[in-house]
Amino acid sequence: METVETLEAVEEISAYEAERGKPLPSKNHSRIQSNITGLLWNQYRKEYDILTELSLEFNGKTYVPDICVFPPMTYDTMRDEVRVTQPPLTIVEILSPRQSADEVVAKFEIYFNQGVKSCWFIIPATDSIFIFTPGRKIQVFHDEPLTDPATGISIDLREIFV
Repeated sequence: METVETLEAVEEISAYEAERGKPLPSKNHSRIQSNITGLLWNQYRKEYDILTELSLEFNGKTYVPDICVFPPMTYDTMRDEVRVTQPPLTIVEILSPRQSADEVVAKFEIYFNQGVKSCWFIIPATDSIFIFTPGRKIQVFHDEPLTDPATGISIDLREIFV
């Protein structure tokens, strides 16, 4: 394991973190990711492909968002893709306890430059979802139903933060 020194302590970076370039998810992160994936799958699986922890390759660099929403794709179980170069319509990122908001938001510009239409930024501690679209347009959702302006996907936040 590689170590990173901080003023407070020495923290170890796990293989997961090194490979994906993001902090190890927590229990709350995992639950929220499962809740969103389940809701999207149940409501939108005929309209979209919902993929989790998918390696995306843009300009030679790999990114692993928590959830990607694609238009329907074809699958060939005999030929898999380790890194996908097609940009999803929507990317969902959930803030982990050891991750900065700036770190997550900085990726959104990269995603938009590749053709992503919207990015959801979820902050578990505040039960909030921010939807970013190109041009730095941001909508904030807390208790009310969320509707993504890029895809028309609509979900009830009360079913996410439970």
